[in-house]
Amino acid sequence: MADERIWWQRTSVWTMSLAVMLTLAVIQPAWARSGRIPSLEGLVASDGVGLPGYHVTLYASYGGSHPRFDPLGSDKTDQRGRFRIHYFEVFGNDDSELGDNDHKRHNMSKPALFVIAKKGAVMLASAIGIGDSVPDKVVVNERTTVATANVAAQFIDRGEIEGNAYGLLNAVHMAANLASPETGAVGLILSSSPNGVETSTLATFNSLANVVAGCVADEKRCDRLFEATTPRAGRPPRNVLQALANLTKNPSYPGYPTNADDPIFLLSQLTPIYHPALIHRPTNWLLFLKITGEFRSAQDSDNLMNGPGNFAIDDKGFVWVNDNAVPQPPDEFACAGRRLLKFYPWGKTFPGSPYFGGGLSGAGYGITLDPLGRVWVGNFGFQDPPCAMRPVAAPHNSVSAFRPNGTPISHAGGFTNGDVLWPQGTVSDRKGNIWIANCGNDSVTKIPGGDHTRAFNIPLGATPPSNRPQMKPFGLAIDLDGNVWVNNNRSHTVSVVSPHGHVIDTIPGIYEGRTVLSHPVGNASDSEGNMWVANSDWLDSPCPTRTDLGSATNPTITMFQAKNRRPQPGSPFTGGGLTLPWGIAVDGDDMVWVFNFGAVKVGETTDIATGISRFCGAATRKCPKGMKTGDPISPDTGYRSDALERITGGQIDPSGNIWLTNNWKRDANPFLNPFGNAIVIAIGAAGPLKTPLIGPPISFR
Repeated sequence: MADERIWWQRTSVWTMSLAVMLTLAVIQPAWARSGRIPSLEGLVASDGVGLPGYHVTLYASYGGSHPRFDPLGSDKTDQRGRFRIHYFEVFGNDDSELGDNDHKRHNMSKPALFVIAKKGAVMLASAIGIGDSVPDKVVVNERTTVATANVAAQFIDRGEIEGNAYGLLNAVHMAANLASPETGAVGLILSSSPNGVETSTLATFNSLANVVAGCVADEKRCDRLFEATTPRAGRPPRNVLQALANLTKNPSYPGYPTNADDPIFLLSQLTPIYHPALIHRPTNWLLFLKITGEFRSAQDSDNLMNGPGNFAIDDKGFVWVNDNAVPQPPDEFACAGRRLLKFYPWGKTFPGSPYFGGGLSGAGYGITLDPLGRVWVGNFGFQDPPCAMRPVAAPHNSVSAFRPNGTPISHAGGFTNGDVLWPQGTVSDRKGNIWIANCGNDSVTKIPGGDHTRAFNIPLGATPPSNRPQMKPFGLAIDLDGNVWVNNNRSHTVSVVSPHGHVIDTIPGIYEGRTVLSHPVGNASDSEGNMWVANSDWLDSPCPTRTDLGSATNPTITMFQAKNRRPQPGSPFTGGGLTLPWGIAVDGDDMVWVFNFGAVKVGETTDIATGISRFCGAATRKCPKGMKTGDPISPDTGYRSDALERITGGQIDPSGNIWLTNNWKRDANPFLNPFGNAIVIAIGAAGPLKTPLIGPPISFR
């Protein structure tokens, strides 16, 4: 009996061992079966000089519901700063560069790869690849550290980088725009036109790298950095990577423009090894990356875009953009745009983009994704005045629909059902109904389930005279109950429409003796169903008349409470750099971001750069300590950048990047190609969102 037990145990062990070996033979990659162990070689350096004695670790960060930040192997740098890490791991394939239909196979199981080098308080880092796409050699330095900290700012917690899978994977690609993981040099996108020396972003990036260089040279400067980047009443950072991430999330200091009041600027002056760098403090330390779709900024007929209006971001972070006008040189008339654009989540133009057809005609503010991934665009009919006399004149009466692969669903004239007229805001609800704000006839069109043959019109008030709308519906947003909130730009009111298409409330612009609505444009729900409205105090949407422009002297935002549709006490709110509020978005932390249509009214000139504004939302526990709902977080200047012009739309992606439209030029002639030819990405600035944004926002950590 004992012999039988011994035989059974030995047989079982042999059988299990054979099964394990056979399983490993199947699942292991070629290098494991061949006996070769992969290794990663690299250099930890400052200003090209190797740094000895740094502990270097290769990490795999897995996103999803159970994120992990796993060490794969480590080494210590030698006297020349060099290291070699042998590592064991089975990686998925990197399919993030796949084109057209293939990108839907984007595999959430593959990790984002990071190298972290530590010595005392100094922590240098680099985002080096995805899955098995590991470079043979890497350089880890100040520039790769700044790049990693910015793109992954929303995912860095002490010494670890964890977050949602799409946000992490897309962040790795974005990091390469800023710094090359192979060489440690400035990335091609940041160093080239339309960035490079054409905006201050490269200089800001290098100044941040100089801050890190100072810390590498003297750990006492690390202490100053940690003190400067400690959140209000928050936990001090304990390493450089966390300090830079904190700075991205809290990017400004009081006292602008006095250099001595900005501790980060002062630190950047101590070890100025990277150039060009800032010679004066900025209003903020965010990195604004400009994208034209090509390595140039000149405006001409060969541009990819002319007047990008707004964004719709899909579930993986790919970005759709509508476009106002046909690309033209600045001194030529621009007629109604006829293209739809798509970008990778890091700003590269997607293969096949731009897309044409489907009745596209001068799209304005309206673009949305429905639950099936179809793209809907409102054809407002933007065009310069002489175009109205030409055969290509825009009819102003349709929406267009496209499949996820960019092929049109709508016919050459678009979908006109439901009395569409001068459409602006265009949104989907979670049931796939499409809602359209008709600026030209004071109504809303509902397309049930995306079936245009069932479309019907919902008047918001009395029928206006032809071409003389009195309400001018503009922005649309959907609350937790599925109600559609409609900003009426001319009547200074908000209409609330039930999911079935009945007007259930009209909110006046005056509440308890104070003005709470003034030329409202964009609106956005927060996660609790409260509705935020951007009051431009200026715009009279040209659909077609525009004779009721405001003074633009009192730009504000207003929050209407979900529980009673009344203004939040203290509304309207101002400050934070509000100038001409147009678009508005709520991020994954319920912070409110406002996008300004320039620093001054159209027709006025200024050398002041455009800024974006940030406010404490209803979830005050996520705001800086001591702030209440509606308090400005951004300074009185806003977060300005010379990469920005006149912004209309903005959206937030799964990495926490804010995508912004340079819709009009800063000093635009409103009657002669006023349009801008770029989009801009504020990297890592906001709480990540689950996309597409359909209804109230959902945090996506």
